[in-house]
Amino acid sequence: MQKQVLVVDDEATILLAFKKILQKPGINVDTAESIDDVKGLLNKTCYDAVIADLRLSGISGEEGLEVIRFVKECNPDTKVILMTAYGSQDVMKKAYNLGAAFYFEKPVSANVLKDALKNLGVI
Repeated sequence: MQKQVLVVDDEATILLAFKKILQKPGINVDTAESIDDVKGLLNKTCYDAVIADLRLSGISGEEGLEVIRFVKECNPDTKVILMTAYGSQDVMKKAYNLGAAFYFEKPVSANVLKDALKNLGVI
């Protein structure tokens, strides 16, 4: 069965890089640049994992936590991996309390993301 992964970031180069790294036979990778894009994709596809930057254009890290809520409302079993260049202990705690599986500070290497996805049984 094909695994579905959604990568959310407002930097096109990051989206392209992660898609190139993660998309393999058996793994489909979609990308989104905004919360609105995320909502639209979640209404159409049930994802196995969502990898999301907490800070997207126009929203803060706290608001970025909404991604977890949207994902978990759509499918509570979807694994959420968060990334941020502006981490704090408070936001990290909130992320885990909302159901994030992993929380990484940027820059995040491809190997770290792959290991996280393997750990979660996604790849």
